[in-house]
Amino acid sequence: MSNIQAIVLDLDGTLLDNDKSISPRNYQAVRRCYDYGIHIIVATARPPRVANRFVKELPFVDYLIYYNGALTVCKSKRIQRHISIPMEVSQQIIDFIELQESQSIITFENKDAWYACTPIPDSQFTHFGISSNDDKPLIVEKAFIRSLSPTKILVHGYSAWMELVKQFGEHVNVIATDGGALIQIMPKLASKEDAVQWALDDIGVRTDNVMVFGDDFNDLGLFHKCGFPVAMGNAIAELKNSAKYITESNDQDGVAVALERFVFAMRL
Repeated sequence: MSNIQAIVLDLDGTLLDNDKSISPRNYQAVRRCYDYGIHIIVATARPPRVANRFVKELPFVDYLIYYNGALTVCKSKRIQRHISIPMEVSQQIIDFIELQESQSIITFENKDAWYACTPIPDSQFTHFGISSNDDKPLIVEKAFIRSLSPTKILVHGYSAWMELVKQFGEHVNVIATDGGALIQIMPKLASKEDAVQWALDDIGVRTDNVMVFGDDFNDLGLFHKCGFPVAMGNAIAELKNSAKYITESNDQDGVAVALERFVFAMRL
């Protein structure tokens, strides 16, 4: 695989082990690829404020894709690509949820800022992925919320999430996670694959020359687009069926195993 010119890495379940750490072996393998002149791109569902805690260990990464492609940043050029939910659609979603189930907790993310109209109860922190040391949403007036074109809307305590799909599916992507307890609403046009394409166009690399690592549904579009998709051992079956290679799990240095086999071995 000496023609690999860029590597795209998911974080959770891929580069990060189950303790949310980058193992020394994975770090050394990724760093070695960068030293070879291969571009390293990180593509994650996480927002910047969380993802950057992990990416700070990889200072050589220049292109960072957050929110499953809704926000892409190039550090060296200080440019970004942002796709948001239109303000009028966001307003309609708020009104619809409040009319149906007014007790629902709704928060809004705009680039790296996080807002809510009311504080999240401590008992609900886990549903929003908040630990005791994490930042909490900034509490603001509803008028400010209604003026936003948010990057992402998070809803807890709304049971009829399929109604949101029926009402707003033409404008946003709606998924239920955490056993249906948390609804995540994203811009319709945001995807990891489109964000990666934007980065590749900027650096002049063809998708045929890209190796991508992933483990979940949000990586599937990238697997169809890129020349050498690698599924983690812990990946979903759909991803494994689309992969050219299935490596070890994220807890067994799966990223390093594949790089050692397909990148380093070709350079000996």
